[in-house]
Amino acid sequence: MNLADLGVCRRRSVAWTQSTGRLILDIVADPGRKSTVLVIVTAVMVVGLWACSEPSPEPLIEQLHSIRSDVREKAAAKLVLYGESVVDRLIEEGHSDYIRVRFEVARLLGRIKDPRGAPTLIRLLEDDSFNVAQYAAWGLGELRAPDAVPALLLHLETPSKGFRAQIITALGRCYDDTIHADLRDTLVAVVNMRLQDPTPKVRIAALQSARRLGYVGMSPALIRLSRDPSAEVRHVAVQALGQAGAGLVPRSPGPLQGQDRTNVVEALEAALDEPYQSIRTKAVRSIEQIGAPEVTASLRRLLSEGTEEDQREARRVLEGLGASQ
Repeated sequence: MNLADLGVCRRRSVAWTQSTGRLILDIVADPGRKSTVLVIVTAVMVVGLWACSEPSPEPLIEQLHSIRSDVREKAAAKLVLYGESVVDRLIEEGHSDYIRVRFEVARLLGRIKDPRGAPTLIRLLEDDSFNVAQYAAWGLGELRAPDAVPALLLHLETPSKGFRAQIITALGRCYDDTIHADLRDTLVAVVNMRLQDPTPKVRIAALQSARRLGYVGMSPALIRLSRDPSAEVRHVAVQALGQAGAGLVPRSPGPLQGQDRTNVVEALEAALDEPYQSIRTKAVRSIEQIGAPEVTASLRRLLSEGTEEDQREARRVLEGLGASQ
């Protein structure tokens, strides 16, 4: 046991010893409480002994320096169990000269989700290693730290696709209603712009963040993405169209009306001809969310010509629209 551990143990021992002393005085003052107090004294002593026997995290911290990734991963998995008690040491290790250590620190701070880790993660956004910076952005998203938004915005033009995707994801997760209105408008504009990013996973990240912003003013972009070359992007976009059309997400201004609604329903109707089953299913469910009787004919066609899953989904929606016959 090192000096730091001895200091912690000593403080804990003093605390439970003082508590025990007070309880003994209570026994003298009120003998009728003897049995109850003795039980409490015993419990306090057990807790105190356990506190002094808790293993130090230092050997695990040292293993984060290992050149073997499996050793580092096992150490990290055990360090997570220490929770907030190990955050200060991780913050110290965040200044390590070794990329592998800073990488593990960024991941651990995100997994532990202690707000004290936010300044370190913000600093690691500037790391020379994109892998470290990417996990720093991810960690800030896990912490949902509104104070990190200005720092995240500085890295939108990073050439790293993975880092860029995590920046966009974190912006959505860190946003909350305490953010100034001007900054909110900036976020909406940034996310809307990244819906056009050349990298599919960044477009998907932008769609996910758009949801947290209520899809405000983004219907045209969602419709365009429902025809995206990437099937993964189309899948998320078709789902987003249903959520936006029905106004089912936080901060949404409500269900779409007029031409905006018409355009969204037409895009979903077109998606019923998708070659991918999962996208067709998403399209049917999005139509169900909006409640669009104008697509009854297309749903009946799917009922008669589609796969078993198409038929099951179309039948349910047609019954909900009162158009099953």
